[in-house]
Amino acid sequence: MLQLLNAFLTVQTLHVAAALGIPDLLANAPATVDSLAVATGAHRPSLYRLLRMLAAAGALRDEADGRFSLTALGATLRTDGPDSVRDWALYVGATETWEAWGRLRDTVMTGEPGFVLAHGMPTYDYLAQNPELGATFDRWMTRQSDQHNAAVVAGYDFSPFRTLADIGGGEGSTLAAILRANPSLRGILLDVPKVVANPTPLMAAGVYDRCAVIGGDMLGGVPSGADAYMLKRVLMIWGDEQATQALRNCAAVLPKDGKVLAIEMIMPPCNEPSPAPTFDVLMLLAHKGGRIRTEAEFRALFKAAGLRLTRVVPTASPNSILEGVLA
Repeated sequence: MLQLLNAFLTVQTLHVAAALGIPDLLANAPATVDSLAVATGAHRPSLYRLLRMLAAAGALRDEADGRFSLTALGATLRTDGPDSVRDWALYVGATETWEAWGRLRDTVMTGEPGFVLAHGMPTYDYLAQNPELGATFDRWMTRQSDQHNAAVVAGYDFSPFRTLADIGGGEGSTLAAILRANPSLRGILLDVPKVVANPTPLMAAGVYDRCAVIGGDMLGGVPSGADAYMLKRVLMIWGDEQATQALRNCAAVLPKDGKVLAIEMIMPPCNEPSPAPTFDVLMLLAHKGGRIRTEAEFRALFKAAGLRLTRVVPTASPNSILEGVLA
């Protein structure tokens, strides 16, 4: 229990290490505390104590010659690399987010998100007004999509479709991966104008010429012309009313043989090991009505939107692919 209670110190230690760039400084060779203090401008005795705790957590190794080296676990806090979680470490340990996490009791008592209680506005509004933190969050969203994309591509056959619309698809990371794996497929990317203004993943994958990139609000409507509509980790941030509306808008333009694909984490039965309950509390703190739903709850959402849930396809990532058709 004390390990659980003291986990907040581990989170902050990892956050500070990422913010100081220590894993990047150790990427090529071990280094002494003195050299790391000079490179980071940190107080040497305090930095040593930070490094010692990182070594105890397995992110660093204290070498016999007094230098510290980076472990495979700690390497995930480097800026580069496909397994990097550095941007999440920067975000989750930032002062502004900790102020929100610290309002959990108030959230449990009132149902109001901790982010609103701490900052007086919803998460995304706050991030828009605080661009440095917002950029960190956006980078993590893209990075997280990159890390899940291979599992999505491997877990579902997109080849029968002619046009896939990625609704709320961010900068297009997932859509780019799917189009790259399916050369005959065309794509539509819809997200708010600020986000789709820079669809770098589509360009980097060489599939931009097969895409229509549209700025808009999915709750107001989605573009027609696709035979598959995909919402990846979108429904989790909303309550049932908004989530149903997003699905209903997809159903309104879906051809009779089309599919709606919701890529989401699914809440398992209680007591089963899963990241879902932890992520559900994160949604509780971050978004009004946001939640991780059970399969039965997703089935009800689809039905309310005029859809029928036909398949739930697990993937090698934490996500499953929920396939729906017109009811």
